[in-house]
Amino acid sequence: MTKIESLAAECASYGKIECSLNESLAPHSSFKIGGRAALFAEPSDTDSLCFLLNAILEKDIPYFILGGGTNVLFSDAGFDGAVVSTGRLTGIGLRAAPDQGRVILSVGAGTKTNTLVNYAAGLCISGLEEFAGLPGTVGGAAYMNARCFEREISDIAGKITWIELDPAQKKFVQHEGEFKKSDWDYKKSPFTGSGRIITRAEFLLKKAAPAEKSAIEEKCRAFVLQRKEKGHYSAPCAGSVFKNNRAFGRPTGKIIEELGLKGTEIGGAQIAPFHGNIIINKGGAKAADVLALIRLCKEKASERFGIALEEEIIFP
Repeated sequence: MTKIESLAAECASYGKIECSLNESLAPHSSFKIGGRAALFAEPSDTDSLCFLLNAILEKDIPYFILGGGTNVLFSDAGFDGAVVSTGRLTGIGLRAAPDQGRVILSVGAGTKTNTLVNYAAGLCISGLEEFAGLPGTVGGAAYMNARCFEREISDIAGKITWIELDPAQKKFVQHEGEFKKSDWDYKKSPFTGSGRIITRAEFLLKKAAPAEKSAIEEKCRAFVLQRKEKGHYSAPCAGSVFKNNRAFGRPTGKIIEELGLKGTEIGGAQIAPFHGNIIINKGGAKAADVLALIRLCKEKASERFGIALEEEIIFP
């Protein structure tokens, strides 16, 4: 029995972890690209996630934590280890905040961001409107400090619960805490690249009067419409490929447009004709096609403008 097969057997015995061997990763990515994972596992709660991660640690198996898969490009070769999905860590709790007129929403990391926005709007809770229509999960949005229409997750984030490897105990344990605004940055959180795995996030929001409900819902619809008009939902993609950098003096999409690269195709992938900073899967695209377009953009931006483009998407 291989280490992966042994891990799958342990998951089955534990009973709170859905897992499958040799799972195709393409359906788990908004790009609809990727090979197969040796093991794909979905814990049902934080305890089962801890159990799974400690079993992975004990067996020395490579792993990748997957949120909504909307900011990820999986390799054509797949992932020779365990892909751990937070998709079942869902649920939204509501309680009053110490500040009058404020409420706290406590949200499981696997909850879809748009589900959270709709939940809040339905209860006349404002502060999330700019995130309406944002693909992916709450955990992923917090991990990347998602930024939408000049609003960031860090503007509303409160207490966050996470799992982290404790070197002294040599096992994964749960933590919770709050972070200062200065701990966050553009498209970067205290969790980015840290090995910390977000399981729940709290958001401090405003409780509006019932009469304001229609205005909140209309604002949400307006932001969704803007996303549609920009072509965000027109083809499989991962949203913005590169980060914006104010030092460049203009958005990255504009830079790529100035390079004359909009519409460029390699294999089944294309730099979107409607937005220079989006690469779409026109059908049958491979990760290698997307990577070739990324390299092309970076090389041309460096040659012509002396600019070093930085990828926003993640490569497991």
